[in-house]
Amino acid sequence: MLLFMPSLAATAITAGIYLATDIGIFTLHNPYVIAAGIVVLILAVQGFGIILPNEVRIFMELKRGAMDRDKIVKLGMRNVYVSGSQVVFQIAIIFIMAVLTVGI
Repeated sequence: MLLFMPSLAATAITAGIYLATDIGIFTLHNPYVIAAGIVVLILAVQGFGIILPNEVRIFMELKRGAMDRDKIVKLGMRNVYVSGSQVVFQIAIIFIMAVLTVGI
């Protein structure tokens, strides 16, 4: 998962930009495109900057002989909270994409 999910996220972002450009709705003057870009940036920062490093820290802690369960729980709970906020942003991006689709 540490290799698959970042690759999948980067591919989805790139494919979305390419598709929007191909359809002709990728203009930086459209407020919905700007909002989609901001939401994607937030999701990418959360995923690559918070969740992924925490997962690596959890893995390294589990690999150690004398693991600190409190540290693992703390890092895991941080990921749960960030994942919960990602749900809100993912619903927002679905709404933005729906509005863009109706406008075509």
